[in-house]
Amino acid sequence: MNRRIPRRISLIGFMGSGKTTVARLLSVKTGYKYIDLDSLVEQRTGRSVQEIFKVEGEKTFRSYESQALMTLQEQNDIVISTGGGTPIQENNRRFFSELSFTVFLYVSFDEMLKRTFAGKKSSDLRPLLQQPVKGIENLYRQRLPVYESLGVKIITDNATPMEICDEIVFLSGL
Repeated sequence: MNRRIPRRISLIGFMGSGKTTVARLLSVKTGYKYIDLDSLVEQRTGRSVQEIFKVEGEKTFRSYESQALMTLQEQNDIVISTGGGTPIQENNRRFFSELSFTVFLYVSFDEMLKRTFAGKKSSDLRPLLQQPVKGIENLYRQRLPVYESLGVKIITDNATPMEICDEIVFLSGL
């Protein structure tokens, strides 16, 4: 098989799927540079994601997020940990489908709740988790089809971050 080695690897999925942890490990394993999209937005705006959500709203944050993602089009040898909403925006989907080897880290809803709420005060939760569980579940269900349409799916519920990382290396041909 003569497969092209991906120059960009993007991890997509819902909150708590392990995107950040796996991306860091993958960066070390491949020698690719690790980029956290939320951190990139924070660097570019000089404000935290929470502050942007609170002061300017989600729509403005999504605009900043898209702008930050587009700056990565020409960079090679990078592993990108995205926000859960990044691929939901129509204008970002081309990046994931054409410009990156994209992996959808699937986490079940119950496992996501365990991971994201474990030992946290409500004030420490990500902005989209500060709503009733039913609202979170609706958001989760809405996003799944988009994730599945853009990335190679890896189930994370019973896998260690290193097992997931190894699977990505195998699937990507690195």
